[in-house]
Amino acid sequence: MSANQTKRRVRPEIIIVSLLLLLPVSAAIICFLPRYYVFSAPGEIVSVQDIGVNGSVHFCYVREGFTRNLFERWSTQRAFPDAEFAPADASAADSFTELKEIGEEARDETIMNAITSVEDETENPVTEDEFDQRLDSLIEETADYYGDSLGLMLAIGLVEEAQEEDFSANGRYIISGTGTIEPDHSVGSVGAIRDKLRTAEQAGADYFFVPKDKERFYYEGLSNEEEAVLVAKELGLRLEIVPVDTMEDALDFLRNLNPS
Repeated sequence: MSANQTKRRVRPEIIIVSLLLLLPVSAAIICFLPRYYVFSAPGEIVSVQDIGVNGSVHFCYVREGFTRNLFERWSTQRAFPDAEFAPADASAADSFTELKEIGEEARDETIMNAITSVEDETENPVTEDEFDQRLDSLIEETADYYGDSLGLMLAIGLVEEAQEEDFSANGRYIISGTGTIEPDHSVGSVGAIRDKLRTAEQAGADYFFVPKDKERFYYEGLSNEEEAVLVAKELGLRLEIVPVDTMEDALDFLRNLNPS
């Protein structure tokens, strides 16, 4: 072979095949590279009857979580088209696990406060065994939820049960809401107000209780009360927002809605 012989050229079809093979590999790398996001999306309103309480009102939960790459984000977006995403880092997984653990403790505490508050309202004390049985039953029935935002609506449902009341007027109204119940019967602030309102609106709720916390919100940003008003205006919500400071405020509103 002579020294000045031209080099053999690569056949064009080999180049094309190689490029075609690289495309799915590159796409897979991009899709599965670590890229974290946290998300929230509307969930559902849940009747207190679903957790073993003979009442007519509903609490509200939203869907929250994290994704580890673009493929998981795409899959989540497909499952929950209304999901909203925010960039995060690799600590998102640990943070979410910790949040759930804290939320479970807070849930159990607000359930206990709800039972105690209803005892005070109805002036119908129960034995320690009865209290413990109801507490254990409600904790078991709410095991799929975390966080203490069901407290207010659980307390209202327990009052309905104890007093044989029906605040829905035999299904005429769909009543939902959010907020904790504290030992003094006050309604505490919670998170995810925007998505809870979107959830309640999609479910056809007529009334939605939120904490009346404008004067006692100690965190950064808008209070639940202020955020609810702004979201309702921004989204043109049909439901009526009802800010309440205590469980008794909520009960007064509902009893005036349905006077005997």
